[in-house]
Amino acid sequence: MIAALPRLHAVTDDRVVGEARVVERAAAMAAAAGPLLAVHLRARTLPGGAFLGLARDLASALAPHGSWLVVNDRADVARAAQARAVVSGRGGLSVKDVRRVVPGVPVGRSVHDDAERERAKAEGADFLVAGAVYTTPSHPAEPPRGLDVVRRAAATSLPVIAIGGITPARADEVVEAGAWGVAAIRALWDAADPAAAAAAFLAALPAPAPRADIGVVINGEARRARPGISLLDLLADLDLDARAVVVEHNRRIVRREALGATPLAEGDSLELVHFVGGG
Repeated sequence: MIAALPRLHAVTDDRVVGEARVVERAAAMAAAAGPLLAVHLRARTLPGGAFLGLARDLASALAPHGSWLVVNDRADVARAAQARAVVSGRGGLSVKDVRRVVPGVPVGRSVHDDAERERAKAEGADFLVAGAVYTTPSHPAEPPRGLDVVRRAAATSLPVIAIGGITPARADEVVEAGAWGVAAIRALWDAADPAAAAAAFLAALPAPAPRADIGVVINGEARRARPGISLLDLLADLDLDARAVVVEHNRRIVRREALGATPLAEGDSLELVHFVGGG
């Protein structure tokens, strides 16, 4: 299981992005759900510059709450905006190619059938977004695949995020079918109160199990850290400016743009070199 993979995923589409207020509504959901929320920026018609600008605005709005920004299909934007994960859809880049562009970031694959599921597993995907489970206006011509699409995806042993017509009332049966979490578009973005909608989903999902701190070594000193904390958040906890620190994680230098997407695990070793300007 990916450390701290959120349970609730708010996915945009061109309609949601076109109606604006995306950042405002995402911030409201993040305030209610914190690190249990991931916001997926997916927009097929948005020009590149506007896509990147929106991604950066979302990242800034989500970061104070620990919520994830996930970018769909645009690995270049994910890297520039320091997204926490990337999802590659049907016909998109392979997992290997995404990792070339955005090293150290979890990569999910959107899957709809057995062939896509097996391909995603063979490529080394970190998680799957499986659907459409129920009838959804997002894909009116596509018949729903039912809970079986979740069960088959879960059989790969990868974490599964179920999508397609998901509501809080349906969350229980989706999780029982093997999903780690759920994704929604209209049930979240169209809600009169997006924070309340996010809270309703979380109330219907399994509560996260409490996790003990993990042991890491920082510059030769044994320390304790929150499980799944990113290198970027760790630097903030240590009152270090990421722009003035070189981070070596398990003997590998981590680029600054990948710090937010690189989680700490038990036994990790860090070397931090902090540069201080002089006059």
